[in-house]
Amino acid sequence: MADFYIAVNPVLIYPECLQSGKEQNCFDCGLYGRCPSSRSLCVQPYPGHKKGCPNYGVKPGCPPGAPLFDRVFDMQRQVYAIYSIFDLGAHVRKMRSRHPGWTQRQLHNARFWQGTAGKALRMNIGKFSALYKKDGYYATIVPEAMGVDVTQTMKNAGIILEWPAENTIYKIAVAGILKDQKYAHLLL
Repeated sequence: MADFYIAVNPVLIYPECLQSGKEQNCFDCGLYGRCPSSRSLCVQPYPGHKKGCPNYGVKPGCPPGAPLFDRVFDMQRQVYAIYSIFDLGAHVRKMRSRHPGWTQRQLHNARFWQGTAGKALRMNIGKFSALYKKDGYYATIVPEAMGVDVTQTMKNAGIILEWPAENTIYKIAVAGILKDQKYAHLLL
């Protein structure tokens, strides 16, 4: 295993509505809050966002308009997970020493670590691209939006993700060979 990417077999879970030929609309779905697809995670409430991510239905690479993984990537070719590892435990200890009165929620707030972790992932995508772009590989940094169950995909590859994360954060992109160049603008 390389230190920043690994071959994977993506686990794809699409919403029942899409599988039955309907449009995806998580807010009107009878499975709201219970849909097993990672695409539905975008509408789950979180602090400050009672309707989930504000990009849902707005950004082209986000659900419900995001293309499905196996329609974009050739599943007959090797797929890779590109990742970076962020030491959340060390970050929390550092923040606690700087801000002893902060709550656990404040100490774990993604606002204070997400930029660093994202930069590390982008650097690893760049290293991967230097090796594989000539072979036609593209990467998505939002595989969940395309229906990839990232947690199960990584578990099947031998990497266990913490939920909720207490010590280690994995930022993960997934790369494959395109079926159709019309999706290239959504990818790295």
